Amino acid sequence: MMQIAKRLLVSVFLVLSLAGTVVALNQPPAYAAGAGGGGGGRCGGRFLTFPTWYNGLIDPSTCDLLQPGKGGAPAIQGYIMRIVLNVIEILLQVVAYVTAGYIIYGGFKYLTSPSDSNKVAAARKTIQNALIGLIISFLSIAIVTLIAGNIK
Repeated sequence: MMQIAKRLLVSVFLVLSLAGTVVALNQPPAYAAGAGGGGGGRCGGRFLTFPTWYNGLIDPSTCDLLQPGKGGAPAIQGYIMRIVLNVIEILLQVVAYVTAGYIIYGGFKYLTSPSDSNKVAAARKTIQNALIGLIISFLSIAIVTLIAGNIK
């Protein structure tokens, strides 16, 4: 029973994480600027805290993608690096969501195994490993944001 619950929980979190990533990556700039884009009438709205893949590469007045090296956009190397950093930030945030799921799963294991000391120890280890992973992913997001802020 626990194996089925574990597989179901992991499957749900993976599907939701991948779906959010796909939606965030495929959101066109014109949609983000519109009334239904979640951006509040501005360019580059977010979806579940995920940035858009084109974050920092659009003209704020028209919400069109800038051509590399023209109109205040970085040269092609900076342009590609900005896209790569945006995708890395999305993936790191997916990791944060998955580790939060593991914390919930570890808590469930902890609550459902009060009499078996081995299961309690395993549940504590799951929670501990998930917290370590969450801290690492938050630090990684901070580093990527710092690097992305220095690219012009």
